[in-house]
Amino acid sequence: MQTTFSVITGCLFVNGDDVGSLERSLSFTCRVFGFPGGEEFKWSPRQNTWMYRNLVDHNREDFFRAVIQTCSDHHTKVSVIVSDSDSRTPASCQTHQEFVTKMLIERVDWLARDARISAIIVADRPGGGRQQERAFLDNCLENILGGTGYVMPENIAMNAVSTDSHFIRLLQAADLMVSSVTAYIAGENIYSPPIFEMIRPLLATSMGRIGGVGVKLHPDYWYVNLYHWLLGDAHFIRNMGGWPLPSAARRYARDANTP
Repeated sequence: MQTTFSVITGCLFVNGDDVGSLERSLSFTCRVFGFPGGEEFKWSPRQNTWMYRNLVDHNREDFFRAVIQTCSDHHTKVSVIVSDSDSRTPASCQTHQEFVTKMLIERVDWLARDARISAIIVADRPGGGRQQERAFLDNCLENILGGTGYVMPENIAMNAVSTDSHFIRLLQAADLMVSSVTAYIAGENIYSPPIFEMIRPLLATSMGRIGGVGVKLHPDYWYVNLYHWLLGDAHFIRNMGGWPLPSAARRYARDANTP
């Protein structure tokens, strides 16, 4: 498959009782693999970083596997939202950025309700400076207090807060999860497949499927068959109804490589 999703977000959902232990465990894993103090890890590190130069090939894959296993040991859940900006902007949103934020809030609220807890969203500070950060937080607050149009979030305790991912290993782990899942879905077939297979059990599910929950692709009517080929879903479900996959009436009816 060759496609590009240019607007992406997602979350690593952690029970509050496990946050401290997971943060410390991730920091310990970084020390074991030789990260200098305060050095950030990412799925795709910049060329001027220690990780890019010193953690390569199988060592990098081993590190990613250790991070994912640590997250699994702490019972985390993952949800990823990807939107094709070549598609029409959803009617309820002015931009694809607003749309993926709305979808993320819905999924955080669902995960919190399922866990019977109240959630707090801690987000990586958006690029583009204070104005973009303020716009993101305003959008979060609007959806948390006023609803998304489909869901009135009752399980998110307060508005989102943002900080630099450099300071929080959990945010770095979220980048690893979201970026590697997106790379796999977009057709990267060298590095992402083995990492995706480790992440797959962490993807949020509902009614026996990942599509629309652990991975949300927009627009569904373009990409719904990818829920079958890439995630293993047997059915697409919406509003308590659905149909079997793959669907001959949608793109990628034959396989994940043929639109």
